[in-house]
Amino acid sequence: MTDARSTGLGLRAAPTHDAIFALIGPTAVGKTEISLEVARQLGAEILGCDSMQVYRGMAVLTQQPTAAQRADVPHHLIDCIEPTELFSVGQFREAAMSTIADIQARGRAVLAVGGTGLYLRALIDGLCEAPAGDPTIRDRLWNDVGEQGSPALFARLQRVDPTAALRIHPHDARRVVRALEVFEMTGRPLSSYWHEQRWLRVPALVVGLTRERTELYARIDRRVERMLREERVLEEVRQLDLTRLSRTARQVHGLPYLEPFLRGELSEAEMIPAWQQQVRNYAKRQWTWFRAEPRIHWITMARGSSASGTTEEILAAFRLGGKVLT
Repeated sequence: MTDARSTGLGLRAAPTHDAIFALIGPTAVGKTEISLEVARQLGAEILGCDSMQVYRGMAVLTQQPTAAQRADVPHHLIDCIEPTELFSVGQFREAAMSTIADIQARGRAVLAVGGTGLYLRALIDGLCEAPAGDPTIRDRLWNDVGEQGSPALFARLQRVDPTAALRIHPHDARRVVRALEVFEMTGRPLSSYWHEQRWLRVPALVVGLTRERTELYARIDRRVERMLREERVLEEVRQLDLTRLSRTARQVHGLPYLEPFLRGELSEAEMIPAWQQQVRNYAKRQWTWFRAEPRIHWITMARGSSASGTTEEILAAFRLGGKVLT
């Protein structure tokens, strides 16, 4: 594997205070394959930036890099948390900061790869010092989500913290609940803590990959079919103890339809399009989230574009300094 200090690209493995590299984009855009070649060229190790790929026993459901890919390029924060455990953005940032320090201490570069925008923002911009949660309040709010739906609680959030509501999707129940939890605990809107951030920020050169929307949706549909026909996702789900999945692990795409299908409550003809639509909706939300971030350098992949050609575009963007998130 080539060390970034000797690539001739004007790039070097960075000590802790230097920028990391990041490659982000919507699900199914093709990040995994391209990130391997980018990492090789940079002399980098890959830091997972995906809220679902952290879970063990869900390699197919979360489309984790394969064992061969992880053997080719070292990956971190992939396949490392039991699905019975909750995993928060705060836990991610703490683990990521420790991992970055370790990688850079060994003279390697860091390439963060994923599609969870909240994780990327937490990594780069830090986290506010809002108080830890209250399980009693949180459980009551989650019960409200189940009874009333996330949009109803989002309307409540708009009344008490309109600033936070501008940055949270109405169907992002986890973040809606967290914002309401903080308000109920403290009487202060969560957004008021954002202005008091004290955590160290991590500068990053960030490139985003995207495709024409109809092509991306077609890739999503094919991926779901492949997971079912070729990658034995049903066998994987059968191996999970579904009664013990944590609230965060339960948010993995497809599970709301695979469970009733395996119980005989949904036909395959009903399950597949519902799952595909769920992932397409998620990709749309990712687009909305990332497009609101002006500090990302975007590359649109043409239909049939090669991984090598896209890699060169990404490296050129990094070589030119890209847009540093600071």
